[in-house]
Amino acid sequence: MAVPEIVRVETALPPHRLTAAETTQHLAGYLPPSAAERYARIVAATRIRERFTAMPVSDLLRLRTIQERNDAYVPCARELGAQVAERALGADGDEPPEAVTTIVSVSCTGYMLPSLDAHLLGRLGLSPATRRVPITELGCSAGVGAMGLAAELLARPAPSRVLVLSVELSSFGVQLAEPSTTDMFANLLFSDGAAAAVVSGTVRGRGPEIVATHTALWPDSTDQLGMRLTDGGFRLVLSPHLPRLIETRLRVLVEEFLGRNSVTPDDIAFWVVHPGGPKILDAVAAGLHLSGRDLAATWETWEAAGNLSSATVFFILRHLARTTPPRPGALGLMLAFGPGVSCEMLLLRAGGWLSGA
Repeated sequence: MAVPEIVRVETALPPHRLTAAETTQHLAGYLPPSAAERYARIVAATRIRERFTAMPVSDLLRLRTIQERNDAYVPCARELGAQVAERALGADGDEPPEAVTTIVSVSCTGYMLPSLDAHLLGRLGLSPATRRVPITELGCSAGVGAMGLAAELLARPAPSRVLVLSVELSSFGVQLAEPSTTDMFANLLFSDGAAAAVVSGTVRGRGPEIVATHTALWPDSTDQLGMRLTDGGFRLVLSPHLPRLIETRLRVLVEEFLGRNSVTPDDIAFWVVHPGGPKILDAVAAGLHLSGRDLAATWETWEAAGNLSSATVFFILRHLARTTPPRPGALGLMLAFGPGVSCEMLLLRAGGWLSGA
């Protein structure tokens, strides 16, 4: 049976750039002095140099109701999603749309019914018979989860392609009405972006292989991470105990997954870890005994654009290919955390574009 390959990954950032200093400046006018000072301290602590938004900040800050936020989200999500998906399918025709049998679309930052993929099928030239699998409630882990699903869908005799599309526009959820500390973190950590990947069931040596996949839901943790839907929009649920939970439970989970594939953590040559935030990354490093070098691509992606929710792992993978491409055949682990608390993992084998080919 052929091992699925990630034959192409494309990423896209929206046009409006916001530096750390500009973030503080824009938000200060909407907050009492004490809250504005707290925002400034949090901005400095995040290490995020700049973020990107789908609309000018002045327009975003005027959005108040769920309807206003979602009405703004829909056209922006359609356009950014179409742009990145078109690039992933390739203007040169080497990933023809007619070869795509399934599209898995993920977004947790807005609501569309019909889902985003239905709006894009015609523009992308995909068949009306393309199977559509929209995912909305996996949060930051949805990018890895969607890739795992793509690999499993390709585990069948007929050659096929799966297009994975992630569009996350977190800026439409900015909360300025009596913001809690958690709201502040959400306002300052998250950014807008999109990514698309083509996963193939035909081995051609063009990209990293998805050797194995795993998903796990930690018991008794549903109150640790998630979202609440309020009259003013989504509000982040983030327990202060989450970093400790990850630090104490992650290593066993990783060792069990790798062990089933006759691999140990010492065999992993590169890491693609979703950066939920600085404390989450520190917890992952402590739990898995990782060095700064192991997480360099993750930290550099985080500092350049912030938390892009489910799209982040694709940005990290491309950054890794540009800066420190792993040798062909090297094993890597991609992982992300989502509401639940859940953990999604992929065991990768480097090759093709990821290794500089």
